[in-house]
Amino acid sequence: MSIIGLGPGGPEHLTPAAREALAQAQVVVGYQTYIDLVASLLNGKQVRASGMRQEVERARQALDEAAQGKRVALISSGDAGIYGMAGLVLEMAQGTGTDIRVIPGVSAVQAAAAALGAPLMHDFAVISLSDLLTPWELIRSRLDAAGQADFVVALYNPRSHGRTTQLDEARHILLRHRHPETPVGIVRHAGRGAQEQSWVGQLASFDDSAVDMSTLVIIGNSRTFVDEGGRMITPRGYEKRYEVAGRRTPQKAAAKSQSLSPESSSARALFIGGTGSDVGKSVITAGLCRLFKRRGLSVAPFKAQNMALNSAVTPEGGEIGRAQALQAAACGLEPHTDMNPILLKPTSEQGSQVIIQGRVHGNLSVREYHAFKPQAFARVRESFTRLAAAHDLIVMEGAGSIAEINLRAHDITNLKAAALAQAPVLLVADIDRGGVFAAIVGTLELLNSEERALIAGVIINRFRGDPSLLAPGISEIEARTGVPVLGVVPWIELKLPQEDSVALIHKKKRGGERPLRIAVVRLPRLSNYTDFDPLENEPDVDLLYVTEAEQLAGCDLVILPGSKNTLEDLAWLHDNGLAAALLAHHRDGGRVIGICGGFQMLGRTLGDPNGVESARGTMPGLELLDVTTILQGEKQTHRVSARPLPAAQILGLDNSAPVQGYEIHMGETRRGPQVEPLLQLTRCTDGRILEDGALSSDGRVWGTYVHGLFDNAALRSALLRPLRQARHLTEPPAAAPSLDAELDRLADHLAAHLDLVRIGALLHLDLQENDSCLAG
Repeated sequence: MSIIGLGPGGPEHLTPAAREALAQAQVVVGYQTYIDLVASLLNGKQVRASGMRQEVERARQALDEAAQGKRVALISSGDAGIYGMAGLVLEMAQGTGTDIRVIPGVSAVQAAAAALGAPLMHDFAVISLSDLLTPWELIRSRLDAAGQADFVVALYNPRSHGRTTQLDEARHILLRHRHPETPVGIVRHAGRGAQEQSWVGQLASFDDSAVDMSTLVIIGNSRTFVDEGGRMITPRGYEKRYEVAGRRTPQKAAAKSQSLSPESSSARALFIGGTGSDVGKSVITAGLCRLFKRRGLSVAPFKAQNMALNSAVTPEGGEIGRAQALQAAACGLEPHTDMNPILLKPTSEQGSQVIIQGRVHGNLSVREYHAFKPQAFARVRESFTRLAAAHDLIVMEGAGSIAEINLRAHDITNLKAAALAQAPVLLVADIDRGGVFAAIVGTLELLNSEERALIAGVIINRFRGDPSLLAPGISEIEARTGVPVLGVVPWIELKLPQEDSVALIHKKKRGGERPLRIAVVRLPRLSNYTDFDPLENEPDVDLLYVTEAEQLAGCDLVILPGSKNTLEDLAWLHDNGLAAALLAHHRDGGRVIGICGGFQMLGRTLGDPNGVESARGTMPGLELLDVTTILQGEKQTHRVSARPLPAAQILGLDNSAPVQGYEIHMGETRRGPQVEPLLQLTRCTDGRILEDGALSSDGRVWGTYVHGLFDNAALRSALLRPLRQARHLTEPPAAAPSLDAELDRLADHLAAHLDLVRIGALLHLDLQENDSCLAG
């Protein structure tokens, strides 16, 4: 018995061996369309033809005929061993003793490649998009792996009447790893004479309107190019031995764009690194984003990996660090998960919740996360590539110190990210903490030669005093390191949200002179403490972050904030006496608010039966609200529009205008009969309307899942009014500056103290205030 590959079309494509085997056969078995292609060679033979999706029946029929001693030829289009009949027949023939020969043929991918030029001259992967026998999730992973490995990718079965979306999804998967201009060749009816059609396009925009099951799609690798005759060529490497002029591959196009002529659509990048944590990288990045935007550039922020207590929700419901949300606002953009593809939210001393491109991947230990880093960096590359394709300039932020040599092998957010983007690095050092010159020189000395080559300048931040006093030190470090100091930025007091856990250390712990005292319990695993920044900015509010029971004495309001591990933090409240002090505060007539995890703690019970955050199971809550909570595996992340419900009138709230906020929680809370819902929410991501929160009958205790409520001035004023009335205080005039005004003030500050001419030169930009930004 012979299994014959016919090649892509008619008899002219048969190999001599295939033609001879066909001539010797008494019985020919095959799919009707393929039988028709070689009908002229089948005179006098018994023909067994069948239809689509009858492969098993054909194989069984051929084996049965062969078992009767007949000479059988089973035919396939292309090569029988590539998506053909050979494998199926050999599987079914096991144990039968049937003598089987596999006769090779010209495969469809070879015929299509020949029609396009020479796209398969280097390593390539062949993937079928048909999910009839292979799960689509597995096909997705194969596409992603082939894209990461820079294989030329040939796609069989790209579309059928019942499968219309797979080709477009494959395109988007490969765009994570390929330049949008990567050549794509499409061949329909390859090798079938007048029926054959072929055309070449680009990955981001190729015309797929005529693609069907008779079509093969070939996507080039990073070096594939289209020659002057419109042919696709993937170089093997021979060009190293001779001179090739005039070629423009997507890779070369991207490299060319680094010089950024005005017509280029590819982005440049600038990386802001630091000598340590909390040296001002986030704020400098935000200020530069606003400064570049005001110069007319399309600019976006990027931080490959962020570890933060505070997060923000994008319009699509993804979760990113709040610093990148602030930087997006500085760029005049809505935040997007590509701006912070990896977010780590610590849940313990040894582990974090890992959020990938806005969605929870899982809770990983440090060791587990290090093992996951290669996959994480692939997502970093995807996100940066998408941002770079959409903007003129990406301002990147590093994490901590760029010279953490113990972590160099695992770096995906500092100089490895800068190298990925080919971005010059500005090193920020904080003079306010002391030892700035040692920090600069020490950081540079710890870098290897490749890392050191990325450093283009130094910014000395948070200076107080006469800058001329720094001149000798600046001259010395420039002489020692060869790296110029591109600015000394004086200290500036800004009303901008901060996210770093180091910044939390500077929050007030003891009372001052302001008459209203509000305590936020500083939980060990506190999250989203920026919720309370607007209260801190009220001129008559003393906002304290407390960790001891006695600190609640004399407080007008106690707030339980969000937590990354609510059960563990609830246990901590009981262990250190804060739970008892908070209950005593309430018995004495005090007011209590719970936000997110704090809301859950105020209830009767809090359960985690599936170990989402903790192994504690179910615990009693503080029992100040008639609610019960069960933690769920799926995190809810939504922007919301909220209106106070009628019960909230006791708090002085009315429903005349909606307020904006966002949800980030993993719990489902049910109200009992002794409380009323606080808010009606409309989720911006899916349009769902639901009731949120709980309010005690006397209005002294309430909780909600909505973060960002206090950003709404009218609501904030209403909530503070009874506290002020109890203290016989008049309401102060609203004087908080807008976020836009603060960002503009920051940009002005940086423009006055940074050497924009030299920074612009690093990016081939003219950053003079009144001139065009783009330099030739």
